[in-house]
Amino acid sequence: MKKVAGNQKLIRSTNLNLIIDLVRRQGPISRADVAKILKLSAPSVSSNIEQLLAMEILEEVGTRDVVSSGRPAILLRFNRHYGYIIAIDLAGDRIRMAVGDLMGEIIAQDEVSFSLKSNITADDFYSVMNKMKELLGSKHIPQEKLKVVCVGTPGIINKETGYFKAAPRFKEWDTINIHQLMKQEMDTDVMVMNDMNLNVIGENRYGAGKGFKNLLGINIDFGIGAGLIIDGRLYEGSRLAAGEVGYWVCGNPNFNEPGQLKNNYLDYYSSLYALMNTVKRDLSNGAESKITDYCKGNLEMVDFEAFCKATADGDPYCMKKTKELVQSLAIVLANMSVLLDLELIIVGGDIVKLGYKFIQPLRELVNGMVPLTTTIVFSELGERSGIYGGFAVALDRVMQEILPQ
Repeated sequence: MKKVAGNQKLIRSTNLNLIIDLVRRQGPISRADVAKILKLSAPSVSSNIEQLLAMEILEEVGTRDVVSSGRPAILLRFNRHYGYIIAIDLAGDRIRMAVGDLMGEIIAQDEVSFSLKSNITADDFYSVMNKMKELLGSKHIPQEKLKVVCVGTPGIINKETGYFKAAPRFKEWDTINIHQLMKQEMDTDVMVMNDMNLNVIGENRYGAGKGFKNLLGINIDFGIGAGLIIDGRLYEGSRLAAGEVGYWVCGNPNFNEPGQLKNNYLDYYSSLYALMNTVKRDLSNGAESKITDYCKGNLEMVDFEAFCKATADGDPYCMKKTKELVQSLAIVLANMSVLLDLELIIVGGDIVKLGYKFIQPLRELVNGMVPLTTTIVFSELGERSGIYGGFAVALDRVMQEILPQ
């Protein structure tokens, strides 16, 4: 039968990718073991490996003695320095970024020097890109070896155009195109994703969510956001807005005044922003709490750190407010668990600073309301979950496109 050139090219490309994946996962490994595991002929394996060595995707790293007489087996491993990736997290009160090799190891990381409590502008991204170049330079990495930049950001992104559909943290968000800015300046492949989607991917790949196929990651911070893994895959929704739980309607909204419904959104109802607004109002109205001791009576210095310290000390007022917060969030998580039949809920954000006094009653309340137990844990990766999620999707992209077309 006549061989079709296109088919032969596809077969070769497939075999090359199989070899790369195997050596990356199981190396150092010999050519004979590669042939045995992949069930490919020795000549085919040898030819493909020579090509990958010439491309510097694989490298030889010494020998291993063989049981029978003969030459020692030359071992192969994946060249983790064939290229590099960068992950950027715009979600916190500072921009975090990290450079990684192609095994997902952080080799350099930093934060930009300005706070993000105010709205982010397009000019701020040039500071980010300059910092990225400094990070690469600090490790003597040529910019052409940068394979992918993955950016995690709050808001809803239109992946077709790169523009935001909604972005509460950005000034003039409808004119900012992070993808375009990064692509022009860094001249590399750029991915822009919702920060909570990257958080849950990071936890699922490297953290508390390893081994789970149906899980929710929820961050409770200044605002509240979530990311979903359903049947082992990220679920983004039909308009890429899945997980925007900050818009979840709580309490008893006044439907006669639709404009006031936002006051019943979860962000305004159960976030740390809402909590601290309530605490400051109560203290200014005469409520008694140890918080004032930590702030030396200056109510302008009242913050969540002081609230956590007072809660840890068993302050009755803070304990009461923590209980109320747990109760409101438990209802939301119980409803989500029943709707999606979740195996695991991972709680992240600054709320983790409340520790056991928050997570244990939350577990008890949620599992007291649902028919099947749902495991509820704090984030294992913490502030790094978005960075590791960015690494995960960037590495997937690199490995899909590592061979020249």
